[in-house]
Amino acid sequence: MRIIQPINKKALAIATISFLLGTILLLFYLISQSSIVADIGFFYVIIATILNSITFIGLITNAMINYQYYRENLTTILLVILNIPVTLGYITIAINNPLQNFFAS
Repeated sequence: MRIIQPINKKALAIATISFLLGTILLLFYLISQSSIVADIGFFYVIIATILNSITFIGLITNAMINYQYYRENLTTILLVILNIPVTLGYITIAINNPLQNFFAS
């Protein structure tokens, strides 16, 4: 599928960057066990939530205005929303930390 609308391109870029940064922070936390990285991750989740929420509102508005591109709009909205369960899963992994004893010195 080809993305035509600029807002959808920007939203997909934001969702992709949010996913990649969150993944990198989670992996770094699991390996380092650093409370500083945990704090950075916590603030990152807050910032990413605000940014993705604003993006989501823009996408919903765009979907109502440009309803003729409904397939593109719905696909973009679903991909942005997909970050929610990923984030919740990452938080669960960070809290339970299955690698806690693996990297312990």
